[in-house]
Amino acid sequence: MDLPVDPFLFWLFVGAVTLLVLTPGPIVSLIIAETLNESPKHGFAVVAGAEVVGLIMLTIYLLGFSALIAYLSDDVLRLIRYAGAAYLGYLAFKSFRKQTGDAENTIVVERSVGKAFRTAMGVAATNPKAILFFAAFFPQFISPDLPAMPQLITLSIVFALLAPALDCIWVLAATGARKILQQRGSTELIGRVSGTVLALGAVGLLFLNK
Repeated sequence: MDLPVDPFLFWLFVGAVTLLVLTPGPIVSLIIAETLNESPKHGFAVVAGAEVVGLIMLTIYLLGFSALIAYLSDDVLRLIRYAGAAYLGYLAFKSFRKQTGDAENTIVVERSVGKAFRTAMGVAATNPKAILFFAAFFPQFISPDLPAMPQLITLSIVFALLAPALDCIWVLAATGARKILQQRGSTELIGRVSGTVLALGAVGLLFLNK
């Protein structure tokens, strides 16, 4: 059975997506912060929220609406990005002020899993240029010798499956770090670490995604 994609370009795409997703950014910052500050379930909720927005943007891209984003004013896109950065900054501030429980090694979960999910959707949605990213990224792995749409659909499915799986690695890594910090009785440090990570995510959203 013939594949709808070029095998070499396909595995190149997989490698590129892996590097892309594992590179720290606003969503990765939120995953780490929610896992450290609240619980692993909150980290997985962030992954799910980001995935929902990612699927929506992939669908928009496949439907050919990425051109609409290109016609939006740069000022509008900038304001959306600033709003996302401001919200991450607010979460960072709350993390720095997070209170611990009476027991030395107890972390009080203050946010619901549903709120973590909605927060992830909000942060992911404040990057409307992601659709333009898809428009620039995917064509690099499309072979001119094969029909374009089957290739786009295949790569989109792979991206939709691979991205959240890789994001879960960050949840597991943060879970391990959380246990170490708890064992050392450093629950206050968890809030400081997660706040710093969120602040870095806000900076990245402001300055690294223009």
